[in-house]
Amino acid sequence: MDNIKRTNYLVNEKVCEVSTEQNIDSEINLPDYCPDIGNVLQCFALINLASGAVNEESIKAEGTVLLRVLYLSDGDIFSYEQSEPFSASLKNTCSATGVVLDLATYLQYVNCTPVGPRKIGIHGAFILKATVSASTQNSVIADIGEEHIQLNKDTISACSASGSATADVTLNQVVDIGNDKAPMRSIIRNTATPLVVETKQVSGKMLVKGELKIKTLYKSENKTVEYVENTLPLSQIMDVEGMNENSTADVKLKLLSLDVAMKPSALGNMSLLDIGARVQIGVSAYNCIDFPVLKNAYSTDYASTCSYKDVCVDRIVSTITKNYLHSFEMENISNVSRVIDIWCDQIRSRASMQDGQLVFSGKLDAYVLYEDMDENIALKSAQSDFAFAENIREVGQVKCEPHFVIQGCDYVIQENGIEIRADLQMSAVIFECMSTKVVDDITLGDEMLKKSTSLYIDYAHKGDEVWDIAEKYRTTVGAVMQENDLSVPTLEADKALLIWG
Repeated sequence: MDNIKRTNYLVNEKVCEVSTEQNIDSEINLPDYCPDIGNVLQCFALINLASGAVNEESIKAEGTVLLRVLYLSDGDIFSYEQSEPFSASLKNTCSATGVVLDLATYLQYVNCTPVGPRKIGIHGAFILKATVSASTQNSVIADIGEEHIQLNKDTISACSASGSATADVTLNQVVDIGNDKAPMRSIIRNTATPLVVETKQVSGKMLVKGELKIKTLYKSENKTVEYVENTLPLSQIMDVEGMNENSTADVKLKLLSLDVAMKPSALGNMSLLDIGARVQIGVSAYNCIDFPVLKNAYSTDYASTCSYKDVCVDRIVSTITKNYLHSFEMENISNVSRVIDIWCDQIRSRASMQDGQLVFSGKLDAYVLYEDMDENIALKSAQSDFAFAENIREVGQVKCEPHFVIQGCDYVIQENGIEIRADLQMSAVIFECMSTKVVDDITLGDEMLKKSTSLYIDYAHKGDEVWDIAEKYRTTVGAVMQENDLSVPTLEADKALLIWG
């Protein structure tokens, strides 16, 4: 049919989601400057993604696995690190163009076995997950320019990803541990947490300011274990196509790599830290548009049939950035003299609607390095479930991928264990997935309907729509409302309506 006007709109879709298991098989041979292994406390595997790319056939990722072993020798604690490269290729199951690739890793397990006083065998596995997203263009009928066709119109609000960008920021800085700290002998472990501090957006650009909080645990020259904390600022102006002042922005920081080494000061003692790090900034911009659709249509002059389709769009319900305190008790740990270090890592999270609330849930791993009353050093680990509920207005199907960051970790020594308190920051954009049935096409009969001059009486009920009554008699909504002195298109009471056929 001529005179059909259509409107185009964008829909966010995950066009491909695949994962693969990567094995970790390695041997660590301690260098000469490291003492022999007495007892292994724990081994860790930290997966650092270096690059990722997607083409029509495959998704490729490269990075390194940082292996860290904490062990005791003659009752003293030592650490050794070794990096192993990895590469992976996954099958791309979509053919869309202009896609956005998101890579994530999840450590499944890592075990280490001393083979001798100077050799350790390490075995483990991690999951590499690749998610490919794209904005696909669809169209709907917005209007039909024929006087005899009656249109029941509605408006849909849809939010789609208008643009995204990533940038890797390299940080290099030499910092002094401070005069109140004893010079270093060796580094035991270090962690770093990137945090968003401030964002500003204008047309096509976004300024992201953040900071990298670094904690370094080290053994001093006088054999005490101490730690030092440093904060490195970061700033980046990013080109984000499609972004404007009113866009909803989702900003995420991801630590790609961290290298912290001791360095001598001018006095010759090890009181400087040479810090090198790479942080990835990811920005996604979402814009919302309102566009007209047809809920129904019919002709007053011809027999007509409509075909329908479901329009599925996302609508932003809200954005959340909030801090939570998760407390739990690590049991089966007693006789604690002092805690040397405590940390939490590897959060796995999800969001779901439960009893009218949006619940963010997941798991985190906690570690406590401590000294007992007999001056023996030990390490305990535990996994804890967490859940936080947020009240949001009643919605249907929710789509949300929360991003958690561990800002800090504290503890309280109790009689039968240690209470751990993890300071978590969560950010998320919450979408409601809406489905609406709309007219996709209308077919007209070949012959005009025979007009009647009869007057009909329709006994309508409260809540009936004038549209349905007008369609039944193949007249117009305006004619029914004018003939019966109706001011609204939904009947407010039972009423006998006069209708000219």
